[in-house]
Formats: sequence, C-alpha cells, structure tokens
Amino acid sequence: MTEPKDAPRPPGNARHYRRFLSTDPALRERLGDPFRPLEPECRVVQFDAPLTPSQLARAGRLIADRPDIELYVYGGVWRDLSFLKHFKTVQRLHIALYELQDIAGFSDARWLRELTFGETRKKFSLRVVETWPLLRRLFLVRHKTDLACISGLAELENLGLSGITLPDLSLLLPLGKLRALQLFLGGTTGLGALAKLPLLEELRMMRVTKLSELGILADLAGLRRLHLDWMRNVVSLPNLGGLSRLEAVKLDTMKGLTELVSIAAAPALRRLEIGGMPQLTADNFRCFIGHPRLCELLIQTGRRGVDAAVREMLPQIARRF
Repeated sequence: MTEPKDAPRPPGNARHYRRFLSTDPALRERLGDPFRPLEPECRVVQFDAPLTPSQLARAGRLIADRPDIELYVYGGVWRDLSFLKHFKTVQRLHIALYELQDIAGFSDARWLRELTFGETRKKFSLRVVETWPLLRRLFLVRHKTDLACISGLAELENLGLSGITLPDLSLLLPLGKLRALQLFLGGTTGLGALAKLPLLEELRMMRVTKLSELGILADLAGLRRLHLDWMRNVVSLPNLGGLSRLEAVKLDTMKGLTELVSIAAAPALRRLEIGGMPQLTADNFRCFIGHPRLCELLIQTGRRGVDAAVREMLPQIARRF
C-alpha cells in the first residue's frame, strides 16, 4: 500500500459511494447512466478510459457544486492532464497515472484543497504546488524533485510522503497548521522535528524499515491517534504516559514488539487495534485490566487461542476485527 485507502465511508448505499464514468455497455447496464446526477452519498467520481470532450464537460457539471467529491483518474491511457480544464471547480483530486508525460494541466487546478499524486515514470518538479495557496491535504508517492516547496504551503493540515527518504523532517517546520502526517516506505530516520509541530494530532508510519527507535513518540504531547504498520525493526515503544490526549492506537504487523505496557500507560486511550502480531501472548494484555478509559480493544493477533484468551480476560471491551 502506498496511498491512503482507509478513509471511512459515509453511511448509505455503498454502490453509490463511487461513480464510474465508463462507456462500457455492460457496466452501463449494471450501474446505470454514468452521467446521471450524483447521489448524495457519492464521494468519488473516477475514470480510467478516454472520454470525449462532451463527456468530460458533462462530468465537470456533475461535480460543479459538489466540493466534497474526489476526482480520481487512473490507469495507463491518459498521458497528460488536459481533462482538468473541464473540472474548474474540483477541490479534491487523486492522480494515479504512471505513464503521465505532462503536468501542464495542473494550471487548471489552482483551487485544489486536496491532492494525491501517485507515482509516475517521469519525474516532475513539485514547484507547481506553490500556485495552490489553499491546499490543505497532500499525499505524494515518490515525488521528491523540489520537495522543499511544500514548506510554503501555509494552509497544509494533512501530509503523506510515500517512498521518499529525507535526511530529517525539518522541511515540515514551517507548516504551522499540520495536524496529520503519514510516512510510508522510504528510509527517513530523523524524526526530531515532529516534536516541534505544535498541532500534530495524528501520525501514521508504515514500512519505514530503517527505523528502529521511536523514542520521539513520548515527546508528541498533542498526539491523538497513532498507527504503526510493519515496522519490523522496532522492538519497543517509549512510555506513552505523558500523552494525555492519545485516544487511539493501531498496531499492524509490528512483529518486533513483545510488550504493550508502554501503550497501556496512555491515560486517555479509548481504542486499541492489534493485528498480525502472533508473537504476543494473552499475558501481554493484562496491563489493560482496569484501564480507566479503554473501551474498545480490537484484536486479531494471528493466533486464535491468544485472541480467545484476551476476550475472556477483557470481556467488556475485547472483540475480533
């Protein structure tokens, strides 16, 4: 996984969450007219095949008054971003076009609030983001040419960097409004700047395999949510007792960890998810007995016997995913 895919879906009909703009007769028969008005629960409009200028214009009108809609364009057909001239009001954009050759079309997206820019074969300068003063969320996959430009995004609240290795995170220091950070893959190990981000509330790290020491976590006083995924060289966590706002922790495939006492020390912890950690025993969870706030423990260690024993030990809060 290199891009964020776990955003919660709104309630309602799941089949209406995404609108596929396809001229394929079979898909049209199964899903209906792709250019009909969007359902209220729709959050994503996407296409991966060529569309005519007329069809693109119709698509643009679909989302003209829906700033909540994400436009998702993917696949191997589109080599430029010329289609964006039909989406003058788009605020949420996800580009996953590996064969992209030209990003001049970004000039038609100056009102962007959110951008996910997937990996491309060709390297592009990120100076284009300097023309988007309203950008609040940015997720980059292996784009690092002129990466320092993101330091000027004064409104940025959510940043994701995937497959990008930095000597440290000092380029984040000017981002005074940053609340959420995702670090996926890559080899960045200098995390000291995190403690100097005053509004940081959410941190997610996945497969940053060169990292073995996460003592910096104890200094992130404002942290509310922490997600660690597949950090194989991390064998311990610092005591989180000083994180008075930490409410949710999720550990996925953290196979080096053999104790959870440091997490149990978090006084405001309400939700804990543990998955893919067969090295843990039921005794590792005894530290949560009598926790003052913990009300939900989702557990799937990979060992049914351990999971069952934990559910028996903590029957009011423990359950499987």
